Amino acid sequence: MRIPHIINENTLLEYEPSPESLDLIGEDERKLVAEDFQWNKDHCAPLPDYCDEIYWQRRYEAKFGLVTNRKPEYWTWKILYLERHIQKILEEAQPQYKDEETFDEILDLCAPYIRRVIVSQLQCWKPPLTMDPEDIPDANGSFYKRRNIKKDIFSIEFVILTYENCIGMNDVFDDFSWNMFKLSVADCRNLGIAILELKQIKILRIHRSKLEYKHCQALMQSLVLNRTLVELDLSNCQIGDLGALCVAKVLEGHPTLKKLNLSNNYIGQIGSEGIGFSMLEHNCAQLEVLNMRLNPLKKDGAMGIMRALVRCSIPEELSMSGCLFDEDTPIKVCQMIKVNGSLKKLDVSGNWFGEDGGEALVEALEENSTLEWLDVRDTDITPEQDIKIRKLLVRNRTGVYEMDEEIQSLEEEEETEEKVIAETDYNKDEEESPENA
Repeated sequence: MRIPHIINENTLLEYEPSPESLDLIGEDERKLVAEDFQWNKDHCAPLPDYCDEIYWQRRYEAKFGLVTNRKPEYWTWKILYLERHIQKILEEAQPQYKDEETFDEILDLCAPYIRRVIVSQLQCWKPPLTMDPEDIPDANGSFYKRRNIKKDIFSIEFVILTYENCIGMNDVFDDFSWNMFKLSVADCRNLGIAILELKQIKILRIHRSKLEYKHCQALMQSLVLNRTLVELDLSNCQIGDLGALCVAKVLEGHPTLKKLNLSNNYIGQIGSEGIGFSMLEHNCAQLEVLNMRLNPLKKDGAMGIMRALVRCSIPEELSMSGCLFDEDTPIKVCQMIKVNGSLKKLDVSGNWFGEDGGEALVEALEENSTLEWLDVRDTDITPEQDIKIRKLLVRNRTGVYEMDEEIQSLEEEEETEEKVIAETDYNKDEEESPENA
């Protein structure tokens, strides 16, 4: 049966949408109407007008499968698909080929919908086959060659950038090379310049990467000029003490930085003292969260942070879990808790406190009324001390000192026994009185 291209007007009037269907939810915002669209032309609907979520969901599941990343608050299937599409373009782009014009067309179309990019790998620059081995530059392992592309993506919308530089490359097959596992200083310098051009970036995460002191220095040279970053995550890298000093320089004059994560970065005394010194500066960023866990701070490194905590009003949340506390470090922590008035959450788990340290913690919390959460797991304190600490934390959170049910029942029994004894003594006195005799 052949469907005619042209139908008569009576049939068109009979099958046109009813007023009730036009009043349905979503009809007012729908720009693409099947009855008005010219289907005989060889074109597709423009991306801004194509908002059917079922279509984008099916397309995402067909191409990428399950959603493996956390969905943002503003998510739609259209946004998820376009973000993943841009991610694939960036991860598979070959730096040796100059095809920026093709990228620009795609990025200009997708830019209004891209607010987050998660990059797990970047392709290594490969020399031409015709190039002689002696002409190949030594720094040919540079990944990051497309600074202008990121500028095109993020010049319009708010940005959440999660950059996980590669532990290794995926699906390399016969193209394996040790350069794929390297991270050059030029990569970090180019990344820093690109981030500086992102006027609305708020979150930067570079973790699980071989980011050392030189790389961190090259990156921080650009971040010093940034004025929009809210969260900086350099966890599980290798920046060391000198890299921590570079981060401390950024911390000194940054107006918006709220969260700093430097966990597991081989930071010791010098790096922690540099961060503590920056916290004491009058123009320091108003940190809310500082994460120093799994760094070998020991006594001297922990003191570098705690000297600042007794003099300044930042941060509100601090983690020093697994920082190899020794000697009298637990006592110093307790002394800091007594005088600090800004901390609300403190994590000292995985450090040795012992019974003496636990008793000092109880005494410190009796004087502190602001600390609401304290993690003391694996600190070798006694169960009785743990119970007392929990009660004091509940008191700080609610303003009410909750008593243990067993202790409360014992006190009630003691009060009952005292009343019985008092009544018995009173009855004996009455029986032995001269009047009754």
